[in-house]
Amino acid sequence: MRLSDRTLRRLAWAVVAWFVAAMGIGSLVLWGHNTDADGTADDVGSVLFGLMVTLFPVVGLLIIRQQPRNRIGWLLLAIGFAWGMSAALELYVEWALVLHPGSLPGGYVVQTVASSSWLPPIMLMGVYLILLFPDGRLPSPRWRPLAVLAAAVIVVGTLSFTFAPGPVEGEVPVPGVENPIGVGLLDPVSEILTGVSLVLIPVCILGAAWALVRRFRRSRGVERLQLKWLASAGALIAVLLSLSFLASIPPVADEIGESAMRVVDTVSILSFGLIPIAIGIAVTRHGLYGIDVIISRALVVGMLGVFITGVYVGIVVGVGRAIGERQPSVALSVVATAIVAVAFQPVRERVHSVANRLVYGTRTTPYEVLSDFASRMAGTYTASELLPQLARVVGEGVGAVRVEVWWRSGVRWQRQACWPATDEPESADAAVGAAGDVPPLPGDRVVPVRHQDDLLGLITVTKAAGEPVTPSDDRMLAAVASQAGLVLRNVRLIDDLRSSRERLVTTQDDERRRLERNLHDGAQQSLVSVALLTRMAAARASDEHLRASLTEAAAQLQLAIEELRELARGIHPAILTERGLGPALTSLAERSAVPVEVQNDLSQRLPEAVERTLYFVVAEALTNVAKYADASSATVSVTCEGGRVLLEVVDDGAGGADATRGSGLRGLADRLAVVDGSLHVDSPPGEGTRLSCTVPLTSAPSASLEPVS
Repeated sequence: MRLSDRTLRRLAWAVVAWFVAAMGIGSLVLWGHNTDADGTADDVGSVLFGLMVTLFPVVGLLIIRQQPRNRIGWLLLAIGFAWGMSAALELYVEWALVLHPGSLPGGYVVQTVASSSWLPPIMLMGVYLILLFPDGRLPSPRWRPLAVLAAAVIVVGTLSFTFAPGPVEGEVPVPGVENPIGVGLLDPVSEILTGVSLVLIPVCILGAAWALVRRFRRSRGVERLQLKWLASAGALIAVLLSLSFLASIPPVADEIGESAMRVVDTVSILSFGLIPIAIGIAVTRHGLYGIDVIISRALVVGMLGVFITGVYVGIVVGVGRAIGERQPSVALSVVATAIVAVAFQPVRERVHSVANRLVYGTRTTPYEVLSDFASRMAGTYTASELLPQLARVVGEGVGAVRVEVWWRSGVRWQRQACWPATDEPESADAAVGAAGDVPPLPGDRVVPVRHQDDLLGLITVTKAAGEPVTPSDDRMLAAVASQAGLVLRNVRLIDDLRSSRERLVTTQDDERRRLERNLHDGAQQSLVSVALLTRMAAARASDEHLRASLTEAAAQLQLAIEELRELARGIHPAILTERGLGPALTSLAERSAVPVEVQNDLSQRLPEAVERTLYFVVAEALTNVAKYADASSATVSVTCEGGRVLLEVVDDGAGGADATRGSGLRGLADRLAVVDGSLHVDSPPGEGTRLSCTVPLTSAPSASLEPVS
């Protein structure tokens, strides 16, 4: 339109004024002059129908006030204008033919025109309003034939109804009066045109409904929410119309009575007022994002209503008819009530589940998100376990295409988890602010995770293009972040404890290695030299007594060297560093006081921290076997499968080992915890001891594996 926005708003007000004058003032005039108007149910129904129709131009005016060039708003005004024209024509007919016969000219002509005035507003409501919603454009060019067909039905149907020869038809009975503007040439084809038009009207309406379904399937974001509002209104109307049809079935109609049936019919007709209400909410986006909750609750109420009605009708009416009851039986009513009372709660739970599945699809409801998060976080203590679960729960809850969880590391932010899972974490190009400010990260939402005003982490949410983060999503994200704050605080403390323990163990191992090298390169070499000199001196000595003393000293020095070597191996075996875990375990087994069989299935070197940990676990276990188990043999097995290392030490001794007593087994558990390993001891009395531990390779500081040389 080339008119200004101000002119368009004035035009919209003019259309509404015309509608009010035609519908409201016209009805008052008729009631004021019609002495037969006695306030019957028909009159009440007419008033309610008029109020329902009024919603179309009123909502159209509200839309035009905000968006003067919105096509949907003008379409609603066109519907109001068409209904106003129909009301004006009926007022003219009533005045000219009933209240004051002959006072106005062309009463029969106007009545003939009025008899077909219902078709344009019906087609505008049932076809064009649905076909063009929500942006005033067709879903695609291939729906243009449907729009053209609907226009043809309006034109051809209106003309065929208006100019068909024969008796005048309308609200006012005029027997024996022929259509004054009937065209005789249409007599052979008028019935055909009329019949075709009546058939094509529901065809066009169903076609528009199918177009709405197709548009909804490929819609995203705001458009999808808008379509949900209209689809919800249409679904409720369909349910009420179905109930009206059910109430019109003779057996049911006889049971519920004429007055109840009239109420059901009136409610079903008035339900069409939901269409302009839904359109107004969708176009103005007022309360737009609450549609999922409304649909879910409406589905629950509707399905429960159908269930209760079905049980009552099936028992009271169906069973009553089958056993010959002509009046509603009190006993059958009690039985129906009892069945409803017993089955209500399980049916309600099932209906609620189905409604949520229909509304949210694969997404979970906000309540399920929080419940699932709380249950999954129980017993989860490490960041590697918790953060991926947090990302997945949030992603499924808000229907995001990507969720990232960021963790503060020093003065940088690192991405620690991503849903759907991608590559390893990468650093963000943002420093931690002095005041704990949230850094600018990519995503539709960046949600801070805090605990006692301390910024611990960030959750970034990215949704599909054109799909907004709704207020309900924001509320759910805030609730999840508040719950995650305390959990992340505990995880950070446990992570710090694990890091400090790792530093202590690493420092101890480094000190062991340094001490072993000092012994090997210092004291051991010195003793070897002294032993060699002693043997040389013994060989050159002429005194037998001196030669014997020197030979004994050389033997004692050799024994001291062997003990020193054994001590060095216990501190840190060089073979472990040079050749790996398998040969180191074999060497350990050879020096054991109890016969030990080693089953080594490793085909590659493990990370250094894992090798050190497992070696000292086996060393401690074999020491315990030799000291306390009274065993005749032991077996050490080590395998690598599924990204983890499995180690077992089994003996046939007395059993009865208790990990809660003494510090040996507790020390092993602490050492394993450094590499995220777990320890399990099975030692029934008299049946030996099985010590098993599992270490994930991904948790090791160096996850690279090298072939065994």
